[in-house]
Amino acid sequence: MDAWIGVAAIVVGLASCFYGYPLFRIFLILAGLIYGYLLGQAFTPGSQPWVALLIGVGGAVVMALLAYPFWSIGVIVIGAALGLVILGALGLALNLSPGAVTLMGVLGAAVVGFLFYMVRDLIVMLGTAFSGATQVVYGLGLLLPALALGGGRANFLAIVAMMVLGGVGFATQYGMFKERRTYSR
Repeated sequence: MDAWIGVAAIVVGLASCFYGYPLFRIFLILAGLIYGYLLGQAFTPGSQPWVALLIGVGGAVVMALLAYPFWSIGVIVIGAALGLVILGALGLALNLSPGAVTLMGVLGAAVVGFLFYMVRDLIVMLGTAFSGATQVVYGLGLLLPALALGGGRANFLAIVAMMVLGGVGFATQYGMFKERRTYSR
């Protein structure tokens, strides 16, 4: 069974890594379906698989319907969090007063959140490339134990493979789709 899951993860991961930009909306819906189903399973006992399936399908439909309209807000939140952390840490490193650190963090959140909003197309390319690379390495890890992640340990080879594959995937997507503005409208 792990071999089939590994092969499926590799195929979907490669599609996401190298062609994720035009497939992003489909991946959002699929992610909503998967997470909705997992959420449904988490709230039902294992002895009632049909109840888990019914709750899972209901949760999957709700998550799939919410995933698409709210993804853009997620990009802003991620950018804002990154800006808050970076400028807040810079303020702490400069040994500024707590008020100045807070002000720098808020300013960083606003600026980086806005920048992420403005470059959503690049964020989609980055996100699909690196999530696809992670799926590929996960699938390979099921087939080749040397690349397996888990057990609370980081696998250096797997991390390098994800970074290299994600970088190549992003470069490929950027080369193919840099003129499109599908998600910035």
